[in-house]
Amino acid sequence: MNNQNENENNQENEFRQTEIKEYLRRLKFDEISGDPITSCIIRNIRVVGDYLYLKIFLGSDQIQIKEKIEEELKNFSWAKKIYLDLKFIKGVRRTIAIGSGKGGVGKSSITVGVAQNLKKRGYKVGILDADVYGPNIPVITGLNNQDVSTKDEDGVTKFIAIDHDGIKIMSVAMLAKREQSLAWRGPILTRLLNQFLYQVDWGDLDFLIVDLPPGTGDTQITLLQDSPIIGVILVTLPGLSSYSDLIRTTTMYENFGMPIYGLVENMSFYKCPCCSHVEKLFLDEFPVKNINSKNYNLLTSLPFFNSKLVAEGINLFLKEEISSYFDNVCSLIEEKANFKNY
Repeated sequence: MNNQNENENNQENEFRQTEIKEYLRRLKFDEISGDPITSCIIRNIRVVGDYLYLKIFLGSDQIQIKEKIEEELKNFSWAKKIYLDLKFIKGVRRTIAIGSGKGGVGKSSITVGVAQNLKKRGYKVGILDADVYGPNIPVITGLNNQDVSTKDEDGVTKFIAIDHDGIKIMSVAMLAKREQSLAWRGPILTRLLNQFLYQVDWGDLDFLIVDLPPGTGDTQITLLQDSPIIGVILVTLPGLSSYSDLIRTTTMYENFGMPIYGLVENMSFYKCPCCSHVEKLFLDEFPVKNINSKNYNLLTSLPFFNSKLVAEGINLFLKEEISSYFDNVCSLIEEKANFKNY
């Protein structure tokens, strides 16, 4: 009899959870693009009897949405208690992630390129290097030997993001020696990532770009569960093997309901600087439409550049002939950001 009652209670909880989710899908708010479910600002919905719990992830300019959602949920008379766990990063309006199916595809370089070109459009931008096992953002930006300062705020010690050429940057590599092995266990990793998200003084940012580790694992799951990321852009190389790993990765994001904005194909071709002849680089290359079975939008295809990315001088991604490759990516990010005042 007890088992029967338990099964009935579980079925009732599942029914109510589905009912809540479908109701929220019909809501529209001026501050966000799409509804609260597909835009991924509401996650982790749980119903236990007459108690409703959910997490709501917002930008620093969207906090008023919490009260609107609380008011809407009052329509469910069975909910004796409603818990809304509000998560936002102080001073950060939108958080976008850059991911990949495998390492070595140029994800960190693409992250820097996106950040530089959003800054070029007049936005205030930061980069969180969340690739905790292979943090390369400091290498690319020349910040390997940079010390990180801290400050006390409301009884909490916060890291101060480093301002590099107008972009705020924080990376685990700045907290470790260059030759130090970065081996993080689950609980320590989770705590570290939450510190990097919520205990960093980012100042005021329009966009925080998060450089994710490749593939799937604890880091990605922690960030998808606990951070206000509103969408992810995935980086790949041409060829069957790279796309095969990428498609497995997309499944994880889909399971969390995270919007995938599209793909960036790096090292798509090599253009001869002398005669402008274009040559493909990978032997297993197939047309994107034959590999990309989930039909994600290919936002841009970048060539294999003939120049090295250096910390000194003009940043490679700010050169006019290269910057244009990021136009579609940055325009899409602007659209998804849905800034009311822009």
